[in-house]
Order: sequence, then structure tokens, then C-alpha cells
Amino acid sequence: MTINRNIPILLGALCCLAPMQPMAADGGCPDLKGKSTADHLEYLRGDRSKLATKCILAAMDYVGAKRYAQASAVLIQYLDYQDPGSQGQVGKRASILYAYPAVEALYSLGKPVVPELIAVISGASTIELVRHNAAEAVALIYGTSRPDAIAVLVSAGHAQTDPIASNHLMDQARWLAARCIPAWRNECENAVLK
Repeated sequence: MTINRNIPILLGALCCLAPMQPMAADGGCPDLKGKSTADHLEYLRGDRSKLATKCILAAMDYVGAKRYAQASAVLIQYLDYQDPGSQGQVGKRASILYAYPAVEALYSLGKPVVPELIAVISGASTIELVRHNAAEAVALIYGTSRPDAIAVLVSAGHAQTDPIASNHLMDQARWLAARCIPAWRNECENAVLK
């Protein structure tokens, strides 16, 4: 019997791409203990400056893990929210997921949120950090098919009637292509050119 030696490597890679499960329903936040998914989302709708960090993180983790589609618009508003505990940390999980928990939560919601993420990327008033995080969420949603994520952004860019919105999408497609691992670099760069 022959065992493919790449299987453990593949399984390890897939584990890294899989969304993290919530630590607990309340994530160390007494305000959310025993609350429903809708309550977690409602918490995130509150005045961010008055919300506890542990509760923000727990609520995002919870609605993402529950794949609560109604949370997408609120999670998008948190694409600029950096986990204060991630600042100065190196080597934690995939760093974007650790630093910006909304990226992970949106990734957990899957392909149905891609049109909303494209709208954010192409938006005239969107800041660059949010554009990058939205593009990264699209790339994560497409998983190991990063050239597919780039192709989605390029296609959306070509479909725009506003040249500035098109440029925003194309810029993010090029940004993702530049970050592709060497094994996919040619495919990623070719996806930008389509």
C-alpha cells in the first residue's frame, strides 16, 4: 500500500484556510453570554467607540462561524477594525485574519458576499486599507484558486461604467497578483490581463 506523502501537507494547508470556530458563544464577553446570533449582530451595530474589544471580537467570530448572511453589511463596516491584540504580533495564523477579524467573518460567509465586497472595492470613498481587506476577503473566499479571485475582480472591473471604479478593482486585482505565491504567479498575472 502506497501513501501519498503530499496528503498531510494538503490537509495542513486546508486547515489553515478553514475558518476558525468560535472560542465560545460569548468569547469572554459577558454582554453576549447566551445571546442569539441576531443579538451578536445587533451588538456590532452599536456605537463602536463604546463597545468592548472582547465583545466586538466575540460578536464577529460568532456571526462568521454561524455563517449569518444578514451580517455582511455590518461586517463590511468593520473591515478597518484591527484587533488591538494583533498590533506588533508576528506569525499569528494568516496575519490578515488575525489582525482584521471582519475579513475572517466575511470569508466564512462565502461567495454570496462577493458582490458586496466588489461594491466596497469599487467605491469612490473607500479607504485603501478597506479596499485591500475586501480584496483579501475575496481571495480567501476563492481559497486555493486565487487566480479565480483575481479574474472575478478583473471581470467586475471591465463591467464598470465608471472608469475610477474600474481602476479600483483592477488595482486590487494587480495587488493580489503581486502577492501570489511563486507557483501561481504566472496564472495570477495572466488573470489580470484577461
